[in-house]
Amino acid sequence: MPTSRSYARTSSPVDTAPLERESPIRIVSEPRSPTLPAPVYEPAIPDPGRPPAPVERRLPEHRGKVARISDELAGLSEDLRAWVELRIELVRTEVTEQVDYKVNQAKQGAAAGVLAVLGIFFLLVTLALGLGWWLGQPFWGFLIVTLLLLLGAGLAYFALQPKNPGR
Repeated sequence: MPTSRSYARTSSPVDTAPLERESPIRIVSEPRSPTLPAPVYEPAIPDPGRPPAPVERRLPEHRGKVARISDELAGLSEDLRAWVELRIELVRTEVTEQVDYKVNQAKQGAAAGVLAVLGIFFLLVTLALGLGWWLGQPFWGFLIVTLLLLLGAGLAYFALQPKNPGR
């Protein structure tokens, strides 16, 4: 009965070690991707009666240096194209996030502005009613507040008017 013997692995992907009265054994290294074949333990000398392996399980044929370099350049080109597409998508996402942030800020500012205008309106009404109560008639309070607002608007118009360089 043959006994099982273990062999030490060497750095080469194919180890050959003749056994006593047996043919040499070839051990193919572990696959690195799903497209490579699974490890195969078969005699180094193929059996002529055995059919060839299916095409999807065969290793790539040996090609020259120029073909290998062109394959590497094609792969590099594909990687670069994918990287550029990802960068463009990242920039689009960042711009979208910034626009959304600014829109949300504008909404928040508009809501605060509306509430501030309402607050100022009610403050002016309160001031007019208080002056009217102090003067004895609400009419006088509203008249004084209205005149003060018109005076303030006129001063703001003349103070903020742009200077004409031709005059």
